[in-house]
Amino acid sequence: MVKLAILHQTLPIYMEQDPPEETKHMEVVLSSSDLESFQKDLQNVRPRVLVLDLPLLGSDPETVVKALEDAAKPELTMIVYAFAKWDLIQALRGEGRHVLRAPISVRALRANLIHLIVRSLLDKPAPTPPPAVAAGTLPTEPAPARRFDDVQLAHLQEIISTVDCECPNQVADLVLALNAFENYSHDCKNRNADDAKVHAMLARATGHARALMEAAMIELCAFEKIDIEHLAHRDIPTPVLPR
Repeated sequence: MVKLAILHQTLPIYMEQDPPEETKHMEVVLSSSDLESFQKDLQNVRPRVLVLDLPLLGSDPETVVKALEDAAKPELTMIVYAFAKWDLIQALRGEGRHVLRAPISVRALRANLIHLIVRSLLDKPAPTPPPAVAAGTLPTEPAPARRFDDVQLAHLQEIISTVDCECPNQVADLVLALNAFENYSHDCKNRNADDAKVHAMLARATGHARALMEAAMIELCAFEKIDIEHLAHRDIPTPVLPR
């Protein structure tokens, strides 16, 4: 879940009115249109994202933004403006900041947070996780069965995201690579019993890693509104070989 602190007149209202699927994986922990109260209440929350409306930042927005960032330590600050001098816009840009032209919709907000949302999904335990493994140890239980076949993963490698993001393609690449190494470990030749144990350990550990990434892919596809079952029934174009 990506936690947001929002200093904006209308955006929190839009988020309350939008369907739940539009605001999924986003949580507003603080919202206000008054800078003084926002600064005061910001000390009691730990948002990953600040969303700030430029007109509400007063006469010295550069100083105010820096003070808010020092207080909240966010991963991302989004500054929304309707009209402003170019020099000010340039001064507000920087690492860990997005400066966006108003109006901003919930969909646009989500698009700018996609990298944080995906990261939170990857950090989230799988819906049906294998038995918990203590830090520094390896799983002893067999890995779960595959959730994606090669046809689905091939389509996910090529699919175009609804936003400028290649996460479905990159995660599909990673799952395919984990599948390949899992199979390789199962099929690797063993010189003796010790070899067999090592290869079984590698296959088991890779399978659990693959299962975790598949769980993240399921969440990601739901977020991107990608129908995995539909992908499975699409035909992969047959390559034309040179004569």
